[in-house]
Amino acid sequence: MDELYLKVSEITKQGLYTFMKEEKISTLNYHFCYYFDHCIDENQIQVISHHFSNHKIEGLTVIDELGISFSYEKDNPITKQHFTLCHELGHYILKHDGNYFTESIDNQENLLEREANIFSAIVLMPDIVLLSKIYYSCDTFHQVQNSLEVSKQALFFRLLDFLREYYFGKDSEIKQAVETYIEGNNASIYCLFHDVREQIIEEFHQFQPSLINQVKQRVSKLGFTTSKEYPDLLNQDNWKAIKAENINFKTWLIYNKGKSIAYVWDKEKFSDEEARKKAEIQLLLM
Repeated sequence: MDELYLKVSEITKQGLYTFMKEEKISTLNYHFCYYFDHCIDENQIQVISHHFSNHKIEGLTVIDELGISFSYEKDNPITKQHFTLCHELGHYILKHDGNYFTESIDNQENLLEREANIFSAIVLMPDIVLLSKIYYSCDTFHQVQNSLEVSKQALFFRLLDFLREYYFGKDSEIKQAVETYIEGNNASIYCLFHDVREQIIEEFHQFQPSLINQVKQRVSKLGFTTSKEYPDLLNQDNWKAIKAENINFKTWLIYNKGKSIAYVWDKEKFSDEEARKKAEIQLLLM
């Protein structure tokens, strides 16, 4: 398998799968917009449309002192727009060196453009989602294509690349399985998925939610949480990173009769005394 593909695949899944776990996103109801919108919001990226004659520029990323912006060809089909937006996000997430990236017909073989294309395909059609839809839900090619809002061509090539990762040197068998799947027969592709399903699931489970993000979300929502929910809060090394997430977050630890509980609270929602009382109640119930 192409080393470039494997490298980009690993980096992409690290962020994507962790996000899916943190947000408890169902693999059957997955859509790229959940992750894309999260990245856009978190990094304050502006997304706009553009138009060039002859579609000379499909997508454009600009990173300068004013911030980060992505733009896409507004006259393209919606599926192409989706691919372009994820492609531009790829340049940013993969930390490509440069301030301007242009996606056009002329530069598709450029190394950074190829990496961004791989990133885009995986975000639009993750391995674990393809397994869930094709193997477990027995969705047709067109059902998968429609639910993920991708083009026929994009799904076709994604399935080829995806299966080549597991079946080295079996290109003709893979291509035939995908082509018959498009025609409505899923027997061959089902068998290919069957033999590698445990590897795909195991890989997905390797990525665990970040403690910092989980605590941040819970405290942002409820104003308070403890080591009862997140035992790793007892490790005070994590406190600095948690407080760095929000200047209103505070952390502390209390002991009673050989038991201890660490807690995090939002000082805008609870006073120090109120937070301590809540923690003391939790400690009594332990």
